[in-house]
Formats: sequence, C-alpha cells, structure tokens
Amino acid sequence: MSEKRMVDKNGIRGGAGLSAVLLLVAFVFQWRAMVPAIGAALAIGSLFGLRYSPLGATYRFVKKASRLSIPVEPEEEPPPRFAQTLGFVVCGIASLLFIPGWNAAGWTLALLVAGLQGLLATTGLCIGCEIYLYAQRFKAHEVQA
Repeated sequence: MSEKRMVDKNGIRGGAGLSAVLLLVAFVFQWRAMVPAIGAALAIGSLFGLRYSPLGATYRFVKKASRLSIPVEPEEEPPPRFAQTLGFVVCGIASLLFIPGWNAAGWTLALLVAGLQGLLATTGLCIGCEIYLYAQRFKAHEVQA
C-alpha cells in the first residue's frame, strides 16, 4: 500500500476562504470572469496536487510574509483534492451557463461553491471531503459483500 501525500489543513481552509471571498465579491460586482478563474485555480489543485494550488500558495505566502506561527495540521490529500475537483466542475458548469446569458443559474452554482468554501474556511467542515470518505466506505463495504 502506497503512502498517501499529506497536506496542511490550514492551507486548505485559507484557500477556501480566499475563493469564497473572491466569488462573493465577484457576485456583488457581477464579475463573471472570476468564476472560471476560481474554477481554474481549483482545477490546478485537483489535477496536479494541492501543493500547486494557487489558492493554497496564497495562504503559504501570507503566512510566511507575515511570519505567522500557525502550526501545520496534516491531512491526507485525496479527500480535499476530490473536493477541489467537485468545485472545479461546478464552477465550470456555472461558467458555461453564463455564455447563453443564464446568469441566475450560473451565479446560483457559483454561490453554492462560495458557500461550501466559506463553510470549510470557517468551520473546517469539508462537504466534498465527506462525500469522498463516504464513497470510500461504501466501496469498501461493496468489496466485502
């Protein structure tokens, strides 16, 4: 069994907070281009690993530049990486909905991502991670049956 890569929970929460704020500001000012930009940032983390995520990199930069002594809280990478995949997909669909002018539907999905990212940032509860873990338990149960 291969060892799973670990990531810092605080970096994930910091990146989630940043994306939630950016999506909310984009909604207020109707900056639709921010939705695919956040989607792209989530895609980078999803496809290449969270250590390459621009959102997490922003957290690490601020932490280092401000000389904050926030301890690293390790977490296995697959659950938050899966969650970023879900966020990327939803932001992608939202972005596509803007093209024919279905702005209400696009913003609904973008605000769903912002809400879930805000929940993660403020409470540490990652719904995408929970879905991943549930699927793993379900898969293990199916194998045993």
